Amino acid sequence: MKPADRDILKNYYGDKLKTYGHDTRSLGWIPGARDVRFGALTAIGDLQGCSVLDVGCGFGDLYGYLCRRGINVDYTGIDINPDFIRIAREAYPDARFMVADFEEDDIGGDFDWAFAAGIFTIKISDNRRFIKNTLNKMFKVCNRGLAADFLSPSALGNDAYWQCPPEDVLKFCRSLSKRAVLRADYMSTEYCIYLYKDDMADERNVFESNEKM
Repeated sequence: MKPADRDILKNYYGDKLKTYGHDTRSLGWIPGARDVRFGALTAIGDLQGCSVLDVGCGFGDLYGYLCRRGINVDYTGIDINPDFIRIAREAYPDARFMVADFEEDDIGGDFDWAFAAGIFTIKISDNRRFIKNTLNKMFKVCNRGLAADFLSPSALGNDAYWQCPPEDVLKFCRSLSKRAVLRADYMSTEYCIYLYKDDMADERNVFESNEKM
């Protein structure tokens, strides 16, 4: 990510943090929608006992959401904003957090599942490139799959927001894996994508992993 783009994101979220503190509004989220979003993203598969990477983790509340539902994971959260990470470490001392630019930095390790919640909504110099680079790297470091959400073109307009056509995201994701799911059934203003690592098909062109469900 370009330094100027990194500054845009740090300033946008930093200003909200000064106003709202440890609150979903500091992440640019509508109050009350967080758990609906987390529920949709984590429905990608069975997370119990898995390693999880949360890209752009903010306060690390995805980890809190999983804990409240009795889903035990080996969680790593990464964010470019050190103030968010400081709060996350205080809130969830048993989780792992890193201050880093996921697109640029070597974070090491690999993970069963990777998630990105709300990180693609703010306009920067080249949002499409940012999305492609981030999803590509998430796909490389995960063993089972990734889930990410995006602001729908049907959302209310705001000059600060990037609204990405779902067909564009799906087309790029299908270049990484043939097995992808597009969901637009949980909120009217956004959608999410599931992308699975195992896209092997049998002689019927049925994904083999479906036989295990």
